[in-house]
Amino acid sequence: MKQNETQRQFGDALIECLEAVGASVCFGVPGGQTIPLYAAARRHGFRHVMMRDERNAACAADAYARVSGRIGVCDATVGPGATNLVSGLAEAYASAIPVLAIVADVKTEREHLRVRGVASQAMEQQAMLQGVTKRVSRVHAPEGLPDVFAEAVRTAVTGRAGPAVLEIPEDIFFAPAAGDAVAADPEAGRWPRYGAAPRTEDVAQAAELLTQAQRPLILAGGGALSSREAAEVVALAEQCSIPVVTSINGKGVIDEYHPLSRGVVGVFGSVEASVALRQADVVLVLGSKFAQFNSFLWRLPSARQTLIHVDSDGAGLGRAIPARPSICADAGRTARRLREALGGAAPRAAWQTDLSECPAQPGTAEGDPRVAPEQVILALSDLADEDCVLVSDASLASGWTASRYRVRGSGRHFLAPRGLAGIGWAGGAAIGAALALGDRPGGRVVAVSGDGATSYWIGEVETAVRHRLPIVFVILNNAGFGWIMQGEKMLDIEPRSTFGPVDFAAMGRAMGARGYRAETLEEARAALREAWQGEGPAIVDILTSEDASPSVDWGSLDPAAASAYGAYGMG
Repeated sequence: MKQNETQRQFGDALIECLEAVGASVCFGVPGGQTIPLYAAARRHGFRHVMMRDERNAACAADAYARVSGRIGVCDATVGPGATNLVSGLAEAYASAIPVLAIVADVKTEREHLRVRGVASQAMEQQAMLQGVTKRVSRVHAPEGLPDVFAEAVRTAVTGRAGPAVLEIPEDIFFAPAAGDAVAADPEAGRWPRYGAAPRTEDVAQAAELLTQAQRPLILAGGGALSSREAAEVVALAEQCSIPVVTSINGKGVIDEYHPLSRGVVGVFGSVEASVALRQADVVLVLGSKFAQFNSFLWRLPSARQTLIHVDSDGAGLGRAIPARPSICADAGRTARRLREALGGAAPRAAWQTDLSECPAQPGTAEGDPRVAPEQVILALSDLADEDCVLVSDASLASGWTASRYRVRGSGRHFLAPRGLAGIGWAGGAAIGAALALGDRPGGRVVAVSGDGATSYWIGEVETAVRHRLPIVFVILNNAGFGWIMQGEKMLDIEPRSTFGPVDFAAMGRAMGARGYRAETLEEARAALREAWQGEGPAIVDILTSEDASPSVDWGSLDPAAASAYGAYGMG
């Protein structure tokens, strides 16, 4: 179907809509139905990053939104393209990250042939996508694009943020444009679009509780980091000398070298942080939904503590752990209002955690012949600066990075998929984070992944090479699914879920990246230093222990609640 190149096409109008809301990059995999989008992007000089897999495109859009503060954009063709998007969109949905997914559909005239692929690639994709997004909006005619597009973007960035789908039938994609170009509104693509202020009486009650507290603590989650006023969290902590712990998604709210920082709580966090949270009498929770791993199966914070829960999502208040008061408002704006309310309070010294109750941080057993993953992450901490963004994959990689990597500076310097926690996120996300950094001087992305997760995204190394992105892919290679192997070990199951040996460094070199393989800690440190100094992407494949675990067992904090299955049973 040849288009009239002199006439403004629907694809041109779609690119104009993206540019109008300040979107500057789209990640996707082309299909026959979406060719007009790709053609228009090239005509307009709009940056489109062609990925190897649609799931990775969604992950890239997610990370781009986290780092840039603007809506992320991805695309996929009808049917199998849409199915591949689902895992990436589900993570963004669970983590409240705004993504616009542009998804093609069959021609309108073939709607009756949708079921079971009678029309090529067709399926009931709307029903599938509705379960992992806030809304699926369909363009029924070219003239409807501006309004439907605006509604999809508004849905993604307002309230509890999340992905939205813009579904476009093939015949609409190939149609001429209708109407004039839309007016630019760059603020429409920023998020969060609006942040509710807390009620005066709620602020007064919370301030009174904090004033009376002997051991107040701030628990900052992803909602605090997403706020446009995230810096107010640190300002409140400093004014009132209140220590700060974070969830994994909140990591980076406070510089982790700050004297008030206590680290990440939970199964994948710092033992000291969780001990501090246990010892607090009043906990100000800013933007956390109390996810299972962060709260040790909703046992921390506990009912004996006074909780002040602040979240922009009213439906999440009190859902997992009861709190009084519960404040439906933006976390950063609430921190500012509390700081103002407490302005006249007498300053006091920050209380210190009683470390006599602090068990050892889990790690690699002495004498293990393989490289200790925690030592690799500590080496990365030494190399990183405030311009670095670390992207962690799910499973044990999240545990090693959350507990051992220390963020320099405050802001989005650490990303992890803790919404759905599916492995295979980091490769696409690293590409999105690198594009969000743009040409920032010294900006570098480090992706940390297990070898099981790497198999999901290894092809995207070519994408990073093609775009000459400054990404160091660090693979903790224990030749198996680490979390599963640890569970099998506890249950005395043999054989374990292991793989044959794979040389990921060689695979990286085959795709044009620099590749390094390390079998000792000294080799790993040297490879990381060399990878850091070079240009473009690099893979550092490190043979790590299959027996090491970062997971904190609740029984180590509360021996009376010890379980035979430890952190892996979680029950």
